Amino acid sequence: MKNASLIVLSMLTFISLNYAQTKDSADPDTNRTPASTEEKITTLKGEVDGLNESYAETKSTVAALSKIKVSGYIQAQYLVNDVMNVLSLNGVKSPYVRQAFMIKRGRLKTTYDAGLCQYVLEIDVTQDGVGMKDAYASFKEPWMKALSLTVGSMDRPFGYEVSYSSSMLESPERSKMIGYLFPKEKDLGAMLEFAQEEGPLSFLNVKAGVYNGMTNILNEDNDYKDIIGRIGFKAPFQEIGLDIDGGVSGYKGLMTDVDTTTGGRAYSMDASNHQWDLTTGQKGKTFDRQYFGADLQLFYATPVIGGTCVKGEYVQGKHPTKAGADDFYSITVAPPTSDALFNREIMGYYAYFIQNIDPANLQLVVKYDFWDPNTKISATDFTNANTSLTAGAALTAGDIAYSTLGLGLLYYLPWAQNIRCMLFYEIPKNEKLTNVTNGTLAKYANNNTSATNLNLLTARVQVKF
Repeated sequence: MKNASLIVLSMLTFISLNYAQTKDSADPDTNRTPASTEEKITTLKGEVDGLNESYAETKSTVAALSKIKVSGYIQAQYLVNDVMNVLSLNGVKSPYVRQAFMIKRGRLKTTYDAGLCQYVLEIDVTQDGVGMKDAYASFKEPWMKALSLTVGSMDRPFGYEVSYSSSMLESPERSKMIGYLFPKEKDLGAMLEFAQEEGPLSFLNVKAGVYNGMTNILNEDNDYKDIIGRIGFKAPFQEIGLDIDGGVSGYKGLMTDVDTTTGGRAYSMDASNHQWDLTTGQKGKTFDRQYFGADLQLFYATPVIGGTCVKGEYVQGKHPTKAGADDFYSITVAPPTSDALFNREIMGYYAYFIQNIDPANLQLVVKYDFWDPNTKISATDFTNANTSLTAGAALTAGDIAYSTLGLGLLYYLPWAQNIRCMLFYEIPKNEKLTNVTNGTLAKYANNNTSATNLNLLTARVQVKF
C-alpha cells in the first residue's frame, strides 16, 4: 500500500507540473492562449502543402535532367612508323618524325532523350583542335514507333563500317576504301529510318536519306543532293549460338565540275593506252558518283574459348576525284581555279576475323583491307610511257591499288571494363609496278620497299564513360 501511494502521488505531481507549464506558456503581453488542436492541424497542413510544392518542383527538375545523358571516350595512343616523313604535324608531313604520342579521338557526347524525340550533340577534341561530329534531332512517330526522321549532321547510312562506332572498332581506323569514299563518316542532311522493336518486321532495318554530299564540315558546292540508303537484316539462330547480320547499300550522287582552267577540265580513262584523256569545256557539267555495297557479319558462340566473329564489306562504283584518288572532290579555293575532275571506277573490300578469349578479356584480331582506286588498269598497265606524260594525262600514285594486313590484340581490364588496351600492327603492300623503271613511280616496282609501304604499330589506351 505504501508503494502504491507513492506511485499515485508521483503521477499527480507530474500532471500538476505539466498543467502549470502549459498555462505559463501563454504570451503574457497579449494574453494569447495556446493554439487549439484545429489551429495546429491547419498549420501542419500548410507546412505539408509547402513541402509538396517543393517536391513537385524538384521532381520536375530531376525528371528533365534524367533525360540528359553525357558520355564519351578518349583514345590516347603511341605510333611508330618504319621511316621518317610519315607522321603529320598540324596536317603537314614532318621529315623528322616517325614516332609520337597523340590523342586520336576525344569525344564528348550529350544526348537528350524525351522518348519520341532525341537530340544529340557530339564534339571531338584532339591536339589538332575541336571539331563537330554528331549534331542532329530525331523524331519518332507515336503510333507504331517504328518510323523516325533524323535531321542534321549524322552518319551516312551506307554499309557497316561507316556507322560503326570508333570506340568499338577492332582496328585503329576504318578501312582505306571507307576513308576515301566517306571521309569524316558524317554528312549534313535528312534521313528516314524504319525499325520495329517488336513485330513481324523486327528483323529488318531500312535507312534512306538525302545529303549535301560534302561531309559535315564543308559547305555545299553544287545544287545537287546525294541519296544514300541501306537495307539491313538480322537473322538469329539462338539454338546453335549463331547470329547473321548484313545488308545492301546504295549511293547515288552528282558532282559538278568546278574547274575554271580552259573552261573546265575532266579526265576519263583511255582503255587502249591506259592513260588519262582530257576533255575541256566541262565547267558546270555533272558526273556520277555512284556506289553499291554489301556487308555481312557472322557471330558464333564458340564453345570453351569464346565468341567468334567474321565480318566483311564490299564496295564498287564510280568515284569522281581530283588528281589523287584519295582527294575528295570539293572546292578548295573561292573561286575555284584548277580543280580538274578525274572520273575513276573503284573497288574495295575488307574482312575481319575476331576471336574472343574468355575469361581472359582478350580479343585476337586479323584484318585484311584492299583498295583499288582505278579498276580500269592493273599493275602491268603501268609503263614508263604512261607515267612520264605531262601532268593530268599520266598515271600517278593515285591509281595504284593497296592491300593491308593488320594483326591486333585487344585487352579489357578486368577491374575496369571501360578501359580497353590495343596493340595493332599494319603491313601495307602496293601493286608491284614491274614495267616502271624510271620516274617518280619507279619506287613502286617493288611492293616491299620501305619507301612506299610504311608498316605502322599502334599502341592505344581507350577510356570510355
